[in-house]
Amino acid sequence: MRAVERIRRWLEVNKYDGVILGRRDNYTWVSGGAKNHVLTSTEYGVAFYVISRDDIRLVADSSDLLRMSAEQDPLGARTALVPWYVSLEEYMHRLVQGKAYVSDTGIAGTENVQEELIELRMELSGEAVENYRKAGQLCARIVEGVCRETVPGDTEEEVSWKIRSRCLQSGISPDCVLVGADERILKYRHPMPTDKKIEKSFMAVLGGEKYGLNVSITRMVWFAPVPEEIRSCYEKTRYIFACMQMMMENEKTYGEYFEEVQNLYREVGYPEEWKMHHQGGPTGYGCREYVALPGMDKKIRTGQAYAWNPTIQGTKCEETTYLGESGAETFTRTGDWPCTTVETPYGSFEAADILEKLHGVS
Repeated sequence: MRAVERIRRWLEVNKYDGVILGRRDNYTWVSGGAKNHVLTSTEYGVAFYVISRDDIRLVADSSDLLRMSAEQDPLGARTALVPWYVSLEEYMHRLVQGKAYVSDTGIAGTENVQEELIELRMELSGEAVENYRKAGQLCARIVEGVCRETVPGDTEEEVSWKIRSRCLQSGISPDCVLVGADERILKYRHPMPTDKKIEKSFMAVLGGEKYGLNVSITRMVWFAPVPEEIRSCYEKTRYIFACMQMMMENEKTYGEYFEEVQNLYREVGYPEEWKMHHQGGPTGYGCREYVALPGMDKKIRTGQAYAWNPTIQGTKCEETTYLGESGAETFTRTGDWPCTTVETPYGSFEAADILEKLHGVS
Protein backbone atom coordinates (compact mmCIF):
# COMPACT_ATOMS: atom_id res chain seq x y z
CA MET A 1 0.00 0.00 0.00
CA ARG A 2 1.09 3.56 -0.68
CA ALA A 3 1.38 4.48 3.00
CA VAL A 4 3.73 1.55 3.67
CA GLU A 5 5.88 2.52 0.69
CA ARG A 6 6.06 6.07 1.98
CA ILE A 7 7.04 4.88 5.45
CA ARG A 8 9.78 2.65 4.06
CA ARG A 9 11.29 5.48 2.04
CA TRP A 10 11.21 7.60 5.19
CA LEU A 11 12.88 4.81 7.20
CA GLU A 12 15.65 4.60 4.64
CA VAL A 13 16.23 8.36 4.47
CA ASN A 14 16.40 8.61 8.27
CA LYS A 15 18.43 5.40 8.69
CA TYR A 16 15.79 3.83 10.94
CA ASP A 17 15.42 0.05 11.07
CA GLY A 18 11.71 0.24 11.67
CA VAL A 19 8.74 1.98 13.26
CA ILE A 20 6.10 0.83 15.75
CA LEU A 21 2.61 2.19 15.10
CA GLY A 22 0.10 1.86 17.94
CA ARG A 23 -1.97 5.02 17.74
CA ARG A 24 -5.45 4.59 16.30
CA ASP A 25 -5.01 7.35 13.73
CA ASN A 26 -1.76 5.94 12.35
CA TYR A 27 -3.02 2.37 12.27
CA THR A 28 -6.03 3.47 10.24
CA TRP A 29 -3.86 5.54 7.91
CA VAL A 30 -1.28 2.85 7.14
CA SER A 31 -3.92 0.10 6.76
CA GLY A 32 -6.26 2.11 4.57
CA GLY A 33 -9.13 2.23 7.04
CA ALA A 34 -8.76 -0.66 9.50
CA LYS A 35 -9.31 -0.09 13.23
CA ASN A 36 -7.12 -1.27 16.11
CA HIS A 37 -9.12 -0.08 19.10
CA VAL A 38 -11.50 -1.59 21.60
CA LEU A 39 -12.08 1.50 23.73
CA THR A 40 -13.14 4.69 21.95
CA SER A 41 -11.96 6.93 24.79
CA THR A 42 -8.24 6.57 24.06
CA GLU A 43 -5.85 7.55 21.26
CA TYR A 44 -4.13 4.16 21.46
CA GLY A 45 -5.18 0.79 20.10
CA VAL A 46 -4.79 -2.81 21.25
CA ALA A 47 -2.66 -3.88 18.28
CA PHE A 48 0.54 -2.57 16.74
CA TYR A 49 2.01 -2.62 13.28
CA VAL A 50 5.77 -3.02 13.43
CA ILE A 51 7.05 -1.98 10.01
CA SER A 52 10.63 -2.50 8.93
CA ARG A 53 12.23 -2.03 5.53
CA ASP A 54 11.31 -5.58 4.46
CA ASP A 55 8.70 -6.86 6.92
CA ILE A 56 5.41 -6.01 8.62
CA ARG A 57 4.45 -7.58 11.91
CA LEU A 58 1.07 -7.37 13.66
CA VAL A 59 1.55 -7.50 17.42
CA ALA A 60 -1.32 -7.94 19.89
CA ASP A 61 -2.13 -9.89 22.99
CA SER A 62 -4.14 -13.09 23.18
CA SER A 63 -7.41 -11.21 23.70
CA ASP A 64 -7.27 -9.49 20.30
CA LEU A 65 -4.74 -10.99 17.90
CA LEU A 66 -7.07 -13.54 16.27
CA ARG A 67 -9.76 -10.96 15.58
CA MET A 68 -7.29 -8.32 14.44
CA SER A 69 -5.58 -10.73 12.06
CA ALA A 70 -8.84 -11.95 10.58
CA GLU A 71 -10.75 -8.66 10.36
CA GLN A 72 -8.47 -5.64 10.73
CA ASP A 73 -5.24 -6.50 8.92
CA PRO A 74 -5.48 -5.61 5.21
CA LEU A 75 -1.67 -5.50 5.05
CA GLY A 76 -1.49 -9.26 5.64
CA ALA A 77 1.18 -8.87 8.29
CA ARG A 78 3.04 -11.64 10.08
CA THR A 79 1.44 -12.08 13.49
CA ALA A 80 3.09 -12.01 16.89
CA LEU A 81 0.98 -13.13 19.85
CA VAL A 82 1.78 -11.74 23.27
CA PRO A 83 0.02 -13.54 26.18
CA TRP A 84 -2.33 -11.15 27.95
CA TYR A 85 -0.37 -11.54 31.18
CA VAL A 86 2.91 -10.48 29.53
CA SER A 87 3.74 -6.78 29.17
CA LEU A 88 3.59 -5.51 25.59
CA GLU A 89 6.18 -2.96 26.64
CA GLU A 90 8.60 -5.75 27.59
CA TYR A 91 7.90 -7.63 24.35
CA MET A 92 8.59 -4.53 22.27
CA HIS A 93 11.74 -3.83 24.23
CA ARG A 94 13.10 -7.27 23.36
CA LEU A 95 12.00 -6.88 19.73
CA VAL A 96 13.82 -3.60 19.13
CA GLN A 97 16.81 -4.06 21.42
CA GLY A 98 20.00 -3.06 19.65
CA LYS A 99 18.10 -1.75 16.62
CA ALA A 100 17.19 1.74 15.45
CA TYR A 101 13.43 1.60 15.94
CA VAL A 102 11.15 4.58 16.51
CA SER A 103 7.44 4.78 17.34
CA ASP A 104 4.36 6.97 17.55
CA THR A 105 4.01 6.47 21.33
CA GLY A 106 7.52 6.19 22.77
CA ILE A 107 6.88 2.55 23.72
CA ALA A 108 9.87 0.55 24.98
CA GLY A 109 11.99 3.67 25.21
CA THR A 110 11.85 4.35 21.47
CA GLU A 111 11.96 7.87 20.13
CA ASN A 112 8.46 9.29 19.61
CA VAL A 113 8.30 10.55 16.00
CA GLN A 114 4.58 11.33 15.83
CA GLU A 115 5.17 14.80 14.40
CA GLU A 116 7.14 13.33 11.51
CA LEU A 117 4.45 10.71 10.89
CA ILE A 118 1.81 13.43 10.73
CA GLU A 119 3.77 15.10 7.94
CA LEU A 120 3.99 11.77 6.11
CA ARG A 121 0.28 11.02 6.29
CA MET A 122 -1.04 14.46 5.37
CA GLU A 123 -0.62 13.97 1.61
CA LEU A 124 -3.76 12.01 0.77
CA SER A 125 -3.83 9.09 -1.64
CA GLY A 126 -6.38 8.98 -4.44
CA GLU A 127 -8.39 6.38 -2.52
CA ALA A 128 -8.34 8.55 0.61
CA VAL A 129 -9.60 11.55 -1.35
CA GLU A 130 -12.53 9.51 -2.69
CA ASN A 131 -13.31 8.26 0.81
CA TYR A 132 -13.08 11.81 2.11
CA ARG A 133 -15.64 12.98 -0.44
CA LYS A 134 -18.02 10.24 0.72
CA ALA A 135 -17.44 11.03 4.40
CA GLY A 136 -17.90 14.75 3.81
CA GLN A 137 -21.21 14.20 2.04
CA LEU A 138 -22.51 11.88 4.73
CA CYS A 139 -21.59 14.24 7.57
CA ALA A 140 -23.01 17.27 5.80
CA ARG A 141 -26.29 15.56 4.94
CA ILE A 142 -26.72 14.43 8.54
CA VAL A 143 -26.10 17.88 10.00
CA GLU A 144 -28.18 19.69 7.39
CA GLY A 145 -31.00 17.16 7.66
CA VAL A 146 -31.22 17.53 11.43
CA CYS A 147 -31.03 21.32 11.12
CA ARG A 148 -33.96 21.36 8.71
CA GLU A 149 -36.04 19.12 11.00
CA THR A 150 -35.36 21.07 14.18
CA VAL A 151 -38.11 23.36 15.46
CA PRO A 152 -38.35 25.89 18.30
CA GLY A 153 -38.86 24.06 21.57
CA ASP A 154 -36.41 21.30 20.74
CA THR A 155 -33.51 21.24 23.17
CA GLU A 156 -29.84 21.51 22.30
CA GLU A 157 -29.30 18.00 23.65
CA GLU A 158 -32.11 16.58 21.47
CA VAL A 159 -30.49 18.08 18.37
CA SER A 160 -27.11 16.73 19.48
CA TRP A 161 -28.40 13.21 20.00
CA LYS A 162 -30.13 13.20 16.62
CA ILE A 163 -26.82 14.08 14.97
CA ARG A 164 -24.96 11.49 17.02
CA SER A 165 -27.42 8.67 16.38
CA ARG A 166 -27.52 9.28 12.63
CA CYS A 167 -23.74 9.38 12.53
CA LEU A 168 -23.53 6.03 14.31
CA GLN A 169 -26.09 4.53 11.93
CA SER A 170 -23.85 5.65 9.03
CA GLY A 171 -20.64 4.30 10.52
CA ILE A 172 -19.40 7.75 11.48
CA SER A 173 -17.77 8.38 14.84
CA PRO A 174 -19.31 11.65 16.17
CA ASP A 175 -16.21 12.77 18.06
CA CYS A 176 -17.36 16.37 18.56
CA VAL A 177 -20.97 17.54 18.51
CA LEU A 178 -21.70 21.09 19.62
CA VAL A 179 -25.15 22.69 19.67
CA GLY A 180 -25.78 26.17 21.00
CA ALA A 181 -29.00 28.17 20.93
CA ASP A 182 -29.82 31.86 21.05
CA GLU A 183 -27.69 33.80 23.55
CA ARG A 184 -25.34 30.84 24.10
CA ILE A 185 -24.01 31.28 20.53
CA LEU A 186 -23.05 34.83 21.42
CA LYS A 187 -21.48 33.87 24.75
CA TYR A 188 -19.56 30.69 23.90
CA ARG A 189 -17.36 29.61 20.98
CA HIS A 190 -17.71 25.94 22.01
CA PRO A 191 -21.34 25.56 23.17
CA MET A 192 -21.61 22.06 24.59
CA PRO A 193 -25.28 21.04 24.30
CA THR A 194 -27.54 21.50 27.32
CA ASP A 195 -31.23 21.05 28.07
CA LYS A 196 -31.91 24.63 26.95
CA LYS A 197 -34.85 24.88 24.58
CA ILE A 198 -34.20 26.54 21.23
CA GLU A 199 -36.12 29.77 20.73
CA LYS A 200 -34.99 31.83 17.73
CA SER A 201 -31.66 30.40 16.57
CA PHE A 202 -29.08 27.66 16.94
CA MET A 203 -25.70 26.54 15.67
CA ALA A 204 -24.78 22.90 15.06
CA VAL A 205 -21.19 21.67 14.77
CA LEU A 206 -19.98 18.18 13.89
CA GLY A 207 -16.50 16.74 14.01
CA GLY A 208 -17.00 13.26 12.60
CA GLU A 209 -14.64 10.46 11.55
CA LYS A 210 -15.16 7.81 8.88
CA TYR A 211 -12.51 5.74 7.10
CA GLY A 212 -10.12 7.29 9.63
CA LEU A 213 -10.68 10.68 7.99
CA ASN A 214 -11.98 13.65 9.97
CA VAL A 215 -14.77 15.92 8.76
CA SER A 216 -15.61 19.30 10.32
CA ILE A 217 -18.76 21.27 9.52
CA THR A 218 -20.82 24.08 11.08
CA ARG A 219 -24.34 25.19 10.16
CA MET A 220 -26.43 28.05 11.56
CA VAL A 221 -30.24 28.38 11.61
CA TRP A 222 -32.64 31.21 12.50
CA PHE A 223 -36.40 30.86 13.02
CA ALA A 224 -36.90 34.62 12.75
CA PRO A 225 -35.50 37.27 10.43
CA VAL A 226 -31.76 37.38 11.09
CA PRO A 227 -30.97 40.58 13.01
CA GLU A 228 -28.94 43.06 10.99
CA GLU A 229 -26.02 42.94 13.42
CA ILE A 230 -25.80 39.13 13.18
CA ARG A 231 -26.24 39.18 9.41
CA SER A 232 -23.46 41.75 9.06
CA CYS A 233 -21.13 39.72 11.29
CA TYR A 234 -21.91 36.54 9.39
CA GLU A 235 -21.23 38.18 6.02
CA LYS A 236 -17.85 39.32 7.31
CA THR A 237 -17.06 35.88 8.73
CA ARG A 238 -18.12 34.31 5.45
CA TYR A 239 -15.88 36.74 3.54
CA ILE A 240 -12.89 35.81 5.71
CA PHE A 241 -13.71 32.13 5.21
CA ALA A 242 -13.89 32.49 1.41
CA CYS A 243 -10.59 34.37 1.36
CA MET A 244 -8.98 31.68 3.52
CA GLN A 245 -9.93 29.05 0.95
CA MET A 246 -8.81 31.04 -2.07
CA MET A 247 -5.50 32.34 -0.69
CA MET A 248 -4.10 28.87 0.05
CA GLU A 249 -1.03 28.27 -2.11
CA ASN A 250 1.36 25.35 -2.31
CA GLU A 251 4.54 26.03 -0.27
CA LYS A 252 3.14 29.15 1.43
CA THR A 253 4.11 29.05 5.11
CA TYR A 254 1.41 29.09 7.74
CA GLY A 255 3.13 32.14 9.19
CA GLU A 256 2.59 34.03 5.92
CA TYR A 257 -0.94 32.68 5.65
CA PHE A 258 -1.83 33.63 9.21
CA GLU A 259 -0.57 37.18 8.72
CA GLU A 260 -3.03 37.47 5.83
CA VAL A 261 -5.80 36.09 8.06
CA GLN A 262 -5.05 38.74 10.68
CA ASN A 263 -5.21 41.39 7.96
CA LEU A 264 -8.64 40.08 6.90
CA TYR A 265 -9.99 40.52 10.43
CA ARG A 266 -8.64 44.08 10.44
CA GLU A 267 -10.17 44.70 7.00
CA VAL A 268 -13.69 43.79 8.18
CA GLY A 269 -13.39 45.87 11.37
CA TYR A 270 -12.73 43.13 13.94
CA PRO A 271 -8.95 43.17 14.42
CA GLU A 272 -8.98 41.23 17.72
CA GLU A 273 -11.54 38.50 16.97
CA TRP A 274 -8.96 36.02 15.68
CA LYS A 275 -7.65 35.81 19.24
CA MET A 276 -10.94 34.40 20.57
CA HIS A 277 -10.80 31.05 18.76
CA HIS A 278 -8.28 29.10 16.70
CA GLN A 279 -8.70 29.49 12.95
CA GLY A 280 -8.33 25.83 12.04
CA GLY A 281 -5.64 24.12 10.01
CA PRO A 282 -4.82 21.01 8.00
CA THR A 283 -7.00 18.00 8.71
CA GLY A 284 -7.04 14.36 7.67
CA TYR A 285 -6.31 11.52 10.09
CA GLY A 286 -6.53 13.99 12.97
CA CYS A 287 -9.37 16.46 13.57
CA ARG A 288 -6.68 19.06 13.01
CA GLU A 289 -3.30 17.62 12.19
CA TYR A 290 -2.17 20.80 13.86
CA VAL A 291 -3.68 24.23 14.41
CA ALA A 292 -2.18 27.01 12.30
CA LEU A 293 -0.38 29.63 14.40
CA PRO A 294 1.23 33.02 13.79
CA GLY A 295 4.84 32.66 12.70
CA MET A 296 4.58 28.92 11.99
CA ASP A 297 7.15 27.80 9.41
CA LYS A 298 5.29 24.65 8.33
CA LYS A 299 3.89 24.91 4.80
CA ILE A 300 0.54 24.60 3.07
CA ARG A 301 0.67 21.93 0.39
CA THR A 302 -1.55 20.66 -2.38
CA GLY A 303 -2.92 17.16 -1.94
CA GLN A 304 -3.93 17.85 1.65
CA ALA A 305 -7.26 18.52 3.41
CA TYR A 306 -8.07 21.61 5.45
CA ALA A 307 -10.67 22.68 8.00
CA TRP A 308 -10.66 26.46 8.44
CA ASN A 309 -13.17 27.96 10.87
CA PRO A 310 -13.12 31.75 11.18
CA THR A 311 -15.50 33.21 13.75
CA ILE A 312 -16.82 36.60 14.78
CA GLN A 313 -18.92 36.64 17.94
CA GLY A 314 -22.20 34.87 17.30
CA THR A 315 -21.18 33.56 13.86
CA LYS A 316 -18.90 30.89 12.43
CA CYS A 317 -18.10 29.34 9.05
CA GLU A 318 -16.56 25.88 8.84
CA GLU A 319 -16.21 23.27 6.10
CA THR A 320 -13.80 20.52 5.18
CA THR A 321 -11.95 21.26 1.95
CA TYR A 322 -9.19 19.78 -0.18
CA LEU A 323 -6.46 21.74 -1.93
CA GLY A 324 -5.97 20.24 -5.36
CA GLU A 325 -4.01 21.52 -8.33
CA SER A 326 -7.01 23.57 -9.50
CA GLY A 327 -7.84 25.05 -6.08
CA ALA A 328 -10.01 24.26 -3.08
CA GLU A 329 -12.78 21.66 -3.28
CA THR A 330 -15.45 21.57 -0.55
CA PHE A 331 -16.07 18.02 0.67
CA THR A 332 -19.04 19.14 2.81
CA ARG A 333 -21.09 20.86 0.10
CA THR A 334 -24.33 18.97 -0.62
CA GLY A 335 -26.11 21.40 -2.90
CA ASP A 336 -29.13 21.36 -0.57
CA TRP A 337 -28.09 24.21 1.75
CA PRO A 338 -28.39 27.90 0.83
CA CYS A 339 -25.03 29.29 -0.26
CA THR A 340 -23.61 32.53 -1.61
CA THR A 341 -20.74 32.92 -4.05
CA VAL A 342 -18.42 35.34 -2.29
CA GLU A 343 -16.16 37.58 -4.35
CA THR A 344 -12.69 38.06 -2.89
CA PRO A 345 -9.41 39.58 -4.11
CA TYR A 346 -8.20 35.99 -4.58
CA GLY A 347 -11.19 34.80 -6.60
CA SER A 348 -14.76 33.67 -5.88
CA PHE A 349 -15.79 30.89 -3.51
CA GLU A 350 -19.15 29.42 -2.57
CA ALA A 351 -19.87 29.54 1.17
CA ALA A 352 -22.82 28.45 3.31
CA ASP A 353 -25.49 30.93 4.38
CA ILE A 354 -27.52 31.05 7.57
CA LEU A 355 -30.68 29.01 6.99
CA GLU A 356 -33.80 31.08 7.74
CA LYS A 357 -36.80 28.95 8.69
CA LEU A 358 -39.56 31.50 8.99
CA HIS A 359 -42.83 30.00 10.31
CA GLY A 360 -41.16 26.58 10.17
CA VAL A 361 -40.59 26.78 6.39
CA SER A 362 -37.03 26.63 4.96
